[in-house]
Amino acid sequence: MKRRYKLLLIIIIGIVITILISYQNPDTKVKIMAISDGIGMGMTPYNIVGISFNDYLANYYEKSSNLSTYNKDFMISHLTIDELKEYLEKNTKGRISNVPIKQTINNSNIITISIGVEQFADLSLRTKDFTKYINKYIEDYKFVLANIRTFYDKEIIILGLYPTFNFSKNDTLIVNRKLEQIALTTNSKFLDLLPISLNKKYYLKANSYYMNYEAHQKIYRDILKILK
Repeated sequence: MKRRYKLLLIIIIGIVITILISYQNPDTKVKIMAISDGIGMGMTPYNIVGISFNDYLANYYEKSSNLSTYNKDFMISHLTIDELKEYLEKNTKGRISNVPIKQTINNSNIITISIGVEQFADLSLRTKDFTKYINKYIEDYKFVLANIRTFYDKEIIILGLYPTFNFSKNDTLIVNRKLEQIALTTNSKFLDLLPISLNKKYYLKANSYYMNYEAHQKIYRDILKILK
């Protein structure tokens, strides 16, 4: 009889521990939200979406059974920072989940923001003087981060820009210094993409600014280093 009671007690304890762990897992698992233009989507010059650094990051946590959610609602080709600002002001619903953007942000614990490369690439086809556009971009970026930080206090990783067409290395340096400062003042992390962008082996085509899978893997590994 005593053995049966002991066995029953062990089973009950095991069930209780399992239940406690199941309740804890949703809070301890990673919830990624990627906010990006085509760069963060893994867009290619062939108008086909490949595997991006965001995908590699999500796969990393999924392989260790530590991924809860990976939200792509606001991964939109040619998304601009002023559009993201408007989405926050209107609390726009996600195109996939139909959940308001602020709710999705608040439910995440890692957010990557990669917006601007396509925006300035598009602008560079119309102008060579980016001064007023850079100022507006930075003001909008400040608004976005300040707004998010009013209700969200977890990880934010800001990815910098790199040269495209007439948007030069010097233009990039100006913007990235300002983005790094925004990261510092909003308790966020900044990842500079300029060094990797200067290596020709990371591009799919010589006349395209879209990077290949090796570049996305490198960016993903750099993000992991920031998070650890």
